[in-house]
Amino acid sequence: MDIKTFVDNIHEHVCCPVCMTRFTNPKQFPCLHSFCLRCLQRIQQTSGIRDTISCPECRRKFRIPGNGNLNAFPTNFRINSLLDALPVTECKTSGIKCGNCEKTSGESTYCFTCCSFWCDDCLPLHNRIKIFKEHHVLALKDFRDEDFENILKQPAFCGKHEKKELELLCQVCKISICSVCALTDHEGHAKIALEDAAKERKSRITAAIESKKRRALEKMTRIAKIDENCIKIQEQAVTVKTNVKQFVASLMTAIEAKQNEIFDAVENKVKESLEFLMEQKHAIEEEVITHKTAIEKTEVILKRSTSAQIVQPNEFLDKVIQEEGEEEYLAVCDGESLTTFVFEGNEELFHDINSNQIGCFFATKTSSKDSSAEGKGISEGTVGLEAEIVVTTRNSRKERCYQEHDRVTLEIRTLGGRDSATKPQIQDDKDGTYKFSYFAKETGTCQASVKVNGEHVRGSPFEVQVKRREFRPVLSFGHHGSDAGMLSIPCGVTVNDKDEIAVSEAGNHRVQIFASDGSYLRSFGKKGNQQGEFNSPAGIAFHNEKIIVADCCNNRVQLFSNEGHYFNQFGGEGSGDHQFRFPYGLSIDSDGNIIVADSSSKLIKIFSLDGRFLRRIGTEGSFSFPFHCIQHDNYLIVSDYVDHCIKVLNREGEFLYKFGKRGKGDGQFDFPGCLSVDRAGHLLVCDSANHRVQVFKLSGEFVTKFGAHGTRAGEFNKPCSTAVLCDGRIVVCDFENHCVQIFS
Repeated sequence: MDIKTFVDNIHEHVCCPVCMTRFTNPKQFPCLHSFCLRCLQRIQQTSGIRDTISCPECRRKFRIPGNGNLNAFPTNFRINSLLDALPVTECKTSGIKCGNCEKTSGESTYCFTCCSFWCDDCLPLHNRIKIFKEHHVLALKDFRDEDFENILKQPAFCGKHEKKELELLCQVCKISICSVCALTDHEGHAKIALEDAAKERKSRITAAIESKKRRALEKMTRIAKIDENCIKIQEQAVTVKTNVKQFVASLMTAIEAKQNEIFDAVENKVKESLEFLMEQKHAIEEEVITHKTAIEKTEVILKRSTSAQIVQPNEFLDKVIQEEGEEEYLAVCDGESLTTFVFEGNEELFHDINSNQIGCFFATKTSSKDSSAEGKGISEGTVGLEAEIVVTTRNSRKERCYQEHDRVTLEIRTLGGRDSATKPQIQDDKDGTYKFSYFAKETGTCQASVKVNGEHVRGSPFEVQVKRREFRPVLSFGHHGSDAGMLSIPCGVTVNDKDEIAVSEAGNHRVQIFASDGSYLRSFGKKGNQQGEFNSPAGIAFHNEKIIVADCCNNRVQLFSNEGHYFNQFGGEGSGDHQFRFPYGLSIDSDGNIIVADSSSKLIKIFSLDGRFLRRIGTEGSFSFPFHCIQHDNYLIVSDYVDHCIKVLNREGEFLYKFGKRGKGDGQFDFPGCLSVDRAGHLLVCDSANHRVQVFKLSGEFVTKFGAHGTRAGEFNKPCSTAVLCDGRIVVCDFENHCVQIFS
């Protein structure tokens, strides 16, 4: 606010929080809260404790300097300046007391040199004194904003010697003193001019502040960069789920088509059967009419004929008697000719759907009797990551191994039963080599069976050994610099479905895009606070042909096209729902909403893609410094940077459990940063200060780790974020080595 408004509201700043009246001899605690000396003395007397005292506002305890003398606490000269300026605001209502005659008057003048008020009667006397002629005097009615400010900037005066300005610093007692105190109470002590001492101390404080700002910015940049990686994982998960849904929908369409074929066949058979039965019905109805006519005629003959007439030969009566046996035969035949409709399900298809993965592959083969198989096994299969089993089929006739309509499957059996069944992912028709993808979920010996149309290939099953694989660095790109392709403090990383790698740089205040082989593609952004500019960009994600960036030190989120053209933004500095205080981590949930870790506000905030605030997660004490939050299945997973742990919540934001504590052991953390989930559903955590990446089950059970402190391939200097390429390779942002490493 401006100085005039401040002065108009000065009463809010000059009242003691304890006695609720104007300060008298204000003393300041180390927590920067101030109170009247007499109020503190009453509190001390009531407590009966002489060496310590609690702040009445924040309740922090402080040791009293000077053997329990409360007067040893520093005086708040700022409040004294406000008290000096207070009469200016009250002159129109209560008048101002003259500093010479002590008469109260509404029309007064202030001498900035004497630092006192003069009434109109005494002012001529002041002006006649020769030594006062150079004083700066101004009527209160002529005061402007800068005049109020000058009153507040007036020098402080000694509490023991009235009107004696504090001019010196006693280097022995470490207090400000006037010239009289220097000759009396501090005689023989080393002294220095107060302005020189203040200038030196201000210089040291300024240097300390700048140092802290640099360190805070570095830490914020590191935190922001660690979190960006997981957004791509979520996008990949959404893409995979979409592809699965589309594929399953195609399967359902195909199944429904098969269903309709059966329905049509049933309808045709029903029509055919009904037509046949109706023909029978019409024939029988005609026979019934014939029978009725015969009955009526026979009954008439019986009534009108004598016994002699009945026993004599009669062609009509002989035919009636002859047809009696034939009726029973026809009835039996009609009952046995009834068509029965039965549906027999394809049990093999049902078994395949339940046992096999929905991803299918159809290959070509020779007859399985002419082929043999050998498993090269998994020599370094990574638990929880996609591993490979290579099967070679041999054919002496040198023909194509399998026909396209045949079905080639791989079954893995562990100690606990069948673990998975997949189809070959890569086929080489020249030498009959087939590669099967398999997600190894546990170590140990497994049996692998290769089947063609359900029949074992010769030599199958065979044993394979699944071992815990070490993550191997296969590529590194970038080094410290500002040119295209060079990196400075890479924080966040994400990949799209084309395996393009986007990296946010806090040092160069930009985003660069690389191919999966590390070659430079394009970049956008520069330092600033305008649209499309950055100040230490951190979290980053691909989503729906857009790139979303957490612009950390500008306290906002910006959206760009995949080519880097500015699209939209939301946020701003503050504690409101739509504002941020150093947003670091950023991810996308399964609904396409943006999850932002508002770190300094200790909250997780969720926004729609157009920047509309949806909800916040976290109450007081939930998080100390939430660095990154991702959603996986029905869980929200948060890395708490300061609490050195991972916290797991449900989708409604209710706390479920946490794991980890500060340390260097397996499952322990030292400032955990960004999170991601790999293709096996395992959680990757950037354990930044331990210079490694740890892998966990979602329950918090430790699985494995990779990385160590250093500058060589496979070593890190504060890894900050990760992403997963389509082939399962892990991309890691190496913060202080200024590079990106890729692991297989």
